[in-house]
Amino acid sequence: MECSVFIGNDTRGQALAEHYFGVSKNYHDTLLVSVHNGAGAGIIVNGQVFLGYNRNVGEIGHIQIDPLGKKCSCGNFGCLETVASNPAIIEHAQQLLAQGHESMLQGKKDLNVSDICRAAVAGDELARQVLVKVGNHLGKAIAMTINLFNPQQVVISGEITEAKSVVFPAIQRCVENQSLRTFHQNLPIVAAGLSTTPTLGAFALVKRAMLNGALLQRLLED
Repeated sequence: MECSVFIGNDTRGQALAEHYFGVSKNYHDTLLVSVHNGAGAGIIVNGQVFLGYNRNVGEIGHIQIDPLGKKCSCGNFGCLETVASNPAIIEHAQQLLAQGHESMLQGKKDLNVSDICRAAVAGDELARQVLVKVGNHLGKAIAMTINLFNPQQVVISGEITEAKSVVFPAIQRCVENQSLRTFHQNLPIVAAGLSTTPTLGAFALVKRAMLNGALLQRLLED
């Protein structure tokens, strides 16, 4: 049986898993934003994954943040994932370190996002600067998406949530400044609860296929 029966990707699967089993189970309309090697979104509307005409929505990573920015893999310039993905976060930190800025990260080999998060939480100014900038970029894209979908909850997934005390206030400020007040008032912005159990995303997609009859239909066709 082809995997396309379940029609989903990792981010949509995670959004659905959070809806069924995690932090979103008490909400019907949610937005999950995942920051990893890129940036993506899973949108739940009326308890269902929103797919759209081409059955592929949630490409929040390709919202243009900086028209004069770095070229993206999609061919555009300054997309969100060029400034708010794990590789972009590490690259920005390395650039500042190379410029000689003081930081506990100086001399750190194989720098990763978790290293930057731990440093930021410990008060390292360079790490905090990097992650606040990421939060600002994410907040801008999330605010646009809030204006479009009016979710009941926003969920953030990825290693950056290890420094949510630094990243989330930046996201919150942008959301409050750039989205409709009636949409962001009392809107919870929370960390994903199931990031350490990625198999639940696949299970959630299977459950959805069973509930909506797609799995049964494909079995009958075979």
